[in-house]
Amino acid sequence: MKQKTIVKLITFIAGLYFILEFLIPGSGEKEENFLSPYLTNVNAVLTVLMGMAFLLGPINLVRSNLSKFFRSRKEILMPTLFFIGLAFGLFAGTCGWIAATFDKLKQDPHLVKTGLDNWVLANGESLKLYFYIAIYGIGLALGGSSMGMLAFYLVSAAYRAFRLNNLDAGVMMASAVIVLLGMVPLGVYLTSFLPDKLQLNSWARWIMDVPNSAVQRAVLIGAVAGVFGAGMRQWLSLGKAQE
Repeated sequence: MKQKTIVKLITFIAGLYFILEFLIPGSGEKEENFLSPYLTNVNAVLTVLMGMAFLLGPINLVRSNLSKFFRSRKEILMPTLFFIGLAFGLFAGTCGWIAATFDKLKQDPHLVKTGLDNWVLANGESLKLYFYIAIYGIGLALGGSSMGMLAFYLVSAAYRAFRLNNLDAGVMMASAVIVLLGMVPLGVYLTSFLPDKLQLNSWARWIMDVPNSAVQRAVLIGAVAGVFGAGMRQWLSLGKAQE
């Protein structure tokens, strides 16, 4: 009970500090208030805590996939793919870090001070090549494939929404057809005999610039309001996890 109370108190004080530091007017050239001198140290502590929290995700994923890997042979495929992807990501990230260090050392040889720096200079070119192969060769190909599969499933799901059961579905269907045809050469060719303002590409641009932008702003406002509400619940420790 005392531990939860301490956590709630620290959470409330930390949130209150950032709110007051932002809202209280400052003075001087830098427009700092009495809380601003401590902002650097508080941000440093926050960075450390975020790093610790960031490690919880991979650690929990490794633990859960290890238990699945050794628990049943029927569930061995997904944990195996996970560990292959994890090893691939660690390898690509390490090669990227070495490639960045290699570029710095190559530009300024005076930075070479340790044996590790000499090793990076000797092997950095090949590791830089591995990094480009991993990211731009394999990574982009896998990303494109996954996005293509996602687009296929989205189109499959949109089929149900596009059934003309009511007026809303009809408007959505008409807008989708106009945008799809207006974004490809076929739509331009089919309406090329019409004035510019009546061609499908003009209608598609109008739909994307006016109604679509308004809907995106509305969704963004709702998302921001939801994030603000969730943040307030976490700050005031009103969630079920803090009870």
